[in-house]
Amino acid sequence: MNYIVLKRVNQFAKQRINTIFVLSLATFFLQIPSFYGEDIVNARYNYLTGDRTDFWGGISTLFYSFIPNFGFRWQIWLAVFQIVLTSLALQKLLTMKSQNSIKYLSKLLVIYSALVFGSQMTRDGLMFSLLIFGYAGLNSALRSHGSLQKLIVPLSIICIAMSFRPWLSIAIIPILLIPFRRSNLKLSRLTTVMVTILIAGAPLAIEFVATQSLDLKRSFPEQQVILMDSAATYCYTTNTETGLRAKKALLLFTSDPEYPKFACQLYRPDTWLSLTKAINTSSSGYEVEFSLIKPEDTEKYELLRSSWIKMIITDPVTYLQNKMLFASKLFIASDSRNISILSADSNATKMLAIYRIPYDLAITLHIYSFLAFILILFFMPISRYLKSKDSGLIIDRTSINMLIAIGFWTALSAIAYIGSNGRYTYALTILSLVIYASNLSNEKTNRRQNESVSE
Repeated sequence: MNYIVLKRVNQFAKQRINTIFVLSLATFFLQIPSFYGEDIVNARYNYLTGDRTDFWGGISTLFYSFIPNFGFRWQIWLAVFQIVLTSLALQKLLTMKSQNSIKYLSKLLVIYSALVFGSQMTRDGLMFSLLIFGYAGLNSALRSHGSLQKLIVPLSIICIAMSFRPWLSIAIIPILLIPFRRSNLKLSRLTTVMVTILIAGAPLAIEFVATQSLDLKRSFPEQQVILMDSAATYCYTTNTETGLRAKKALLLFTSDPEYPKFACQLYRPDTWLSLTKAINTSSSGYEVEFSLIKPEDTEKYELLRSSWIKMIITDPVTYLQNKMLFASKLFIASDSRNISILSADSNATKMLAIYRIPYDLAITLHIYSFLAFILILFFMPISRYLKSKDSGLIIDRTSINMLIAIGFWTALSAIAYIGSNGRYTYALTILSLVIYASNLSNEKTNRRQNESVSE
């Protein structure tokens, strides 16, 4: 009997390895044509051959500029690195045990989503691969009977991951509290507080040190946020004085005095780039002279920032309304995508497009949104309640932590909103889906271990 049990366990282990390994290989080889990434290319060459500014951030510049470029183009090595990190994390977090076909298929889709997003040639793709790898290591270290020192490496990886978006660091803390709560290590409250402070502050410190060590010139990347706020204020406010301040702010980006007359015709809340060129059918034919403030023009930037701060102080209601507009777009991840198979023209791009059909559909249907995650998260408790109403509607602490984390992430992203919102929300949402799928493997155990909150 024991021999049969061990044999089945080995089969399940092989099934888990083969599933993730095969999807990892498919993700790499079928996506090779898409391994480029305009932002990361600009970050690399800005340092190697350009002005060496901090526009793409210190840690991004440091990381992308020193990736080897031999044998294959450097993006291939980067893709291998990101996919390996993501797949190793998935191996640690997910097991493909014997279960019903719906749960098995759900896990396959989560694995697929994590691998495709984790292989993206963007800062968010790299951040996600590091983040999920660090989380898996932290989870494993806390579940083992090891020492506190074993937490140093995974926590360091998580801090490095969050340094790509340091203003979001505080949002990851509720997620990290999940494995801490289940830990076999007896951690004091002081230790937990110190770890929380580390996660909140270390990414900012890493970013600052990276910027200083590379001696990067100030290029005022935050002006993109100010630009979006000013454009939204100018186009939407009914307060005349606030509108005039926003108009003056917009004029700092152009020498064309007529620009404010058609700025709102150009403006889209999806991206600040809409203000720089006519990309809508309704704005077709407009000639635009518009550019960001140059790195050396400190005086103009100070004037812009002063104007922006004054707008917020004198009319906070308009500012909050703008942020609520951005947050609502983030809430549903309104970054729509065309199904790429419909426009694929070569064999390589057709193979890529076929593999990415589920990912394209998920984005088009907003599956990686905060709203969709709430619906997924509440599906299991509601289904249990409907089957057995005597037990009440129970939401476990893990679910609450994930909701708090994504809520913070969405709010902070809205404050730092500069464009297409999907790439801001997918990282934490997909990580949370992985954690949720991991919980399905140990549902009964988790139900006993987690403290529950009844509604």
